Amino acid sequence: MFRKTIRYAQSLIADNKWALLMVGIACVAFAALTVAVIYPAYKDSNNGMYSSKLGQPSLLRKTGKALPVVVEEAKVQKIERHIMGEGLCASRPVLAPIIPMALVQEIHVEEGQEVEAGQLLASLDASKAKIKYESAKLAVSTAEAELERVRLGSAYVLAQERPEVEKINLAAMQEQRSFAKEKLDRFESAHEKGVISKIALLEARKEFTQVAEKLSQATLSMQMAERGVLQSLKIAENALGDAKQALAHRQEELKAYQIYSPASGVIDRVLIQPGEYNQDSGKPGFLIASGLWFEAFFDQSDFPHVKAGLETVVSLESYPGVDFKGKITRVKPVVSFNSGGPEISRPLRPRGSGSPEWAATFKVQIDFTDAEVVKSVVTGMTGFTRMTKTSQSLTVPRASVMSISAGSGVVYLVDGDSDWRMQSVKVGHVGLKDVEILDGIQAGDRVMVDGHWSLNADDQIEVHHR
Repeated sequence: MFRKTIRYAQSLIADNKWALLMVGIACVAFAALTVAVIYPAYKDSNNGMYSSKLGQPSLLRKTGKALPVVVEEAKVQKIERHIMGEGLCASRPVLAPIIPMALVQEIHVEEGQEVEAGQLLASLDASKAKIKYESAKLAVSTAEAELERVRLGSAYVLAQERPEVEKINLAAMQEQRSFAKEKLDRFESAHEKGVISKIALLEARKEFTQVAEKLSQATLSMQMAERGVLQSLKIAENALGDAKQALAHRQEELKAYQIYSPASGVIDRVLIQPGEYNQDSGKPGFLIASGLWFEAFFDQSDFPHVKAGLETVVSLESYPGVDFKGKITRVKPVVSFNSGGPEISRPLRPRGSGSPEWAATFKVQIDFTDAEVVKSVVTGMTGFTRMTKTSQSLTVPRASVMSISAGSGVVYLVDGDSDWRMQSVKVGHVGLKDVEILDGIQAGDRVMVDGHWSLNADDQIEVHHR
């Protein structure tokens, strides 16, 4: 019976040897797959299978065993924060306006030319302005002559403002009053003695009253003449001053017919041509690109670390491999949500965000420190600037911090042998390997770096040290 069974098995194998070979190969392949893929996925916390019902945590919970986690101590170490901004070379646009309404005679510069502050840019036809200037000079001469006539008292309008003449009249009237008073005194004495009639006495009194009235009028005229001369002198002096001011105004107008550069820089655009007539006073005639610096845009998270006075390096697309030294001279304390470097037209995903967001940046001015090198740099060139900030800070591995957002995060702390809890922390610099911790834990605290992604609140842990 046994021999029959063996012979039957041998016959069966001989008849189905290819099928059995395929089954064997399949078994070997499945075993290899299990070893190479399924088992690692079963234990790998970064694999989707790990958190499924076939993953290690689920099977360990069903069997009542602890879940393995890997921990590492928080430690103080040197952190290098690499800060980078994107931007372009910029300059200050300066307009050279054309004030007079006149014909453009000559242009002395061309676009792309370097100019210095005060350099002649253009000349206008100043013929009419020169005529007005000469007329203003004549007005000054006339005002000077009129002032001299007032001082001499020979002006026709000053006929009633002659103090010297009024002094003579006043003295004569005072003398007449003295004579009239003496006559009146004699007539009153004679009337008391009965020598003359009362009518003669009244005539003497009338004569004295008339003389006294004329004396008062002469006194008033004298006062008015003295005061009037002072006012007339002031009017004449003011007229001369006004004429001189008008002359100075015409002289300044003549200067405006020569257009000078208000700043040093490069002629970006020439907006006028010879033969044209400037019809709009104040219209720009030239656009000058003055100064040169690198205008960089940094992410808002770098604002506390980017300060005026810091040295940095600028790399331009036009000069690959060349570093231009610079220094931050101005930080604009305004965050913009539509400016990148130089412009952003699509949403970005900043670090710590779970959904698309617009870039939030602030603007920084960086002055080039090497004047010789800068001669080859022009406005509009794009590039990057970068700097490194080093500090000693408390850090934990990047894998240990979860839910990083707006400077906050969560770590899993291990207390004792198997007790664990979640802990909120304040996060600083986030690097590729380490995260700066500002508050929440201390040096020496043990944080989970692996195995904590699928922990439930009541799970027991088995601690492994890295």
